[in-house]
This record gives sequence, structure tokens and C-alpha cells, in this order.
Amino acid sequence: MNTGTGTATSPPETGADGRGRPAVSVVIACYNGEDTLGVQLDALARQIDPPTFEVVLADNGSTDGSAGLARSYTDRLELRVVDASDVKGPAHARNIGVGAARARYIAFCDADDEVADDWVRQAHTALDSGEHEFIAGRVDIEKLNSAATRRSRQMVQQEGLQESGVGVGLKHAGAGNMAFHREAFEQVGGFDEALRCLQDSDLCWRMQLAGTRLDYVRDLVIYTRLRSTVRDMCRQAYLYGRSFAQLEGRYGVERQDSPDDRHGPVPAAGPSARAGHVDTLVRRARRVRDLGLGGAAWQVAWHVGHQVGKRGVRRHPVHIQSHQPV
Repeated sequence: MNTGTGTATSPPETGADGRGRPAVSVVIACYNGEDTLGVQLDALARQIDPPTFEVVLADNGSTDGSAGLARSYTDRLELRVVDASDVKGPAHARNIGVGAARARYIAFCDADDEVADDWVRQAHTALDSGEHEFIAGRVDIEKLNSAATRRSRQMVQQEGLQESGVGVGLKHAGAGNMAFHREAFEQVGGFDEALRCLQDSDLCWRMQLAGTRLDYVRDLVIYTRLRSTVRDMCRQAYLYGRSFAQLEGRYGVERQDSPDDRHGPVPAAGPSARAGHVDTLVRRARRVRDLGLGGAAWQVAWHVGHQVGKRGVRRHPVHIQSHQPV
């Protein structure tokens, strides 16, 4: 497992400019995010009563103006752009970002979303309370998405943590609205860079298996931007399905149902198999009707990716190796 890149050293007490260590480091992994990044940085610049915080933009090899746009905010935010271009993928960028961060408390958000106006304060309050070491918050899909786009996905994490058929029953959350004590993150070596996506689910499970509880904080809110074209939906769903097969192999539990199925697994063969399959097809046809073209495309692409990902997957239990800071 390739983990721990850039997270093995303790943060300096002061930065190059002589400033003291901030209370929170906000890490943003970015690849060609120029079209949406300004919305996120504007939201961070208008935070209400925040503790001292810095923004670390981990640039994963952008070829647009993302880095320049970020640097234009240095008069409004304590912001640094760090180079994370040597290895492609958000896992590597986030690991590099944490390695460059100076605070004890780390919070992740994405370049294409928008944090609520009290997001930094809510993250700090929860982590500094002594009750939480690892938190995730509420995802709002109303603000940044059209009605058709919202209909295409049955989004979770609006009222609680995410659940799935793998991970030995452990819940998980998206990295776009997540915060933790950096020591807990370092203990498991950070994100697994071998995964194309769903590195956040894997991180959640490994941190919990290592003894760090994941808590849901409803007041920690982000407005998330969903994929809005069928092409982008299919690409994301395919990668999710393929990575999910990797997680099934790692955690030893295979999921039988659809990624958005709320009605249980597909019936197995047996005396009532025919009736069961008809019932399943009817339910899925209704779900496709409810989700529209985008939702149907998502379902198909996820299953294709899942089947491709299952080929050659070797089952082996996850091994937690502690990576203590030097």
C-alpha cells in the first residue's frame, strides 16, 4: 500500500514569513480548477469569526491558471501554493498538502465546491473540543446544481455518514468535507495513492480500524458541485465502480447491490428467483425513471467499472501499519 507521502514530519512552529502556527490548515487538492476555484477561495476569504487559519493549495500539475488565481488571493488569505505535480491523483496532492501544512488541525475541501461561511470555525470548534479527532460534515447539493443534475444522483452524507456493503460495517465520508487531528492521519500513513478514487473511503476505514472514531458534525457544511454532463458522470461513475472492486478485495466483502440501491441485494437463484428478478427489474426501471438520463448513465457506468475492476482482484485483508511522525 502506497501511503504516507509527504506526511512524516511535524509542522514548523513558524512559517517563512515569521508568522506563528495557525490553528487550522485548509488543504485543497487542485487540478485545472480555475473555473470554480475562485468560488471556493471567496468563501474561505469571507469566513465569519474563524480561528487563525491558512490555505494550502496542492497543485497536482494544473495546466490552466489555477495556481496564479490562487496566488491572487494572498492579500485576503494566508495562502500558499505547493507543487504536487510529480504523481497524478488527489490522494498524492492531499498527502503533499498535509505535509506542507503547519497546523495541528487539518481540514479538506475541494476546488470545485463552496464551504459555508462558518466552516472553518465549525471544524475548529469540533476538533478543539476534546470530543472528536476525526470528523465529516453535511453535504448540500441544492445551491450549486440544477434540478436535473440533483435528480441524477442519490447523494448521501446529507443527514449522516455514508454506509456501504464493504468495510466490515464501518461508515465513511467524502474527503471534500473532512477534518482531523494530523496525528491521527499520520498514524495510518495518509491516503493510499494506489487507488484512483475512493481513497477517502479507504482512509476512513483504516483510521477507524486504527482506533480513531469518525464522527458526523451536521453544522460543518459544504455546498458540493456534482458532475453536470453525461460524459463526466459516466467517467466518474466508472472510476468509482472500478475502485470499489479494489476495496472489496482489500476488505474481503463483496457488494451485491447497485451503488444507489436502497432496497437490498439482487435475489439469488432459487424457487422464487424469477419473481424476485422481475421485482428487481421493476424497481430499477422506476429508479432510472426517477433519476433521468444522467442517473441511468451513472448506474451503467458504475457497474461496467465494477465488473472491470473485479477482474484480477486478489482478496487480502487490509493491514494497518502505524506511521509515526519523525
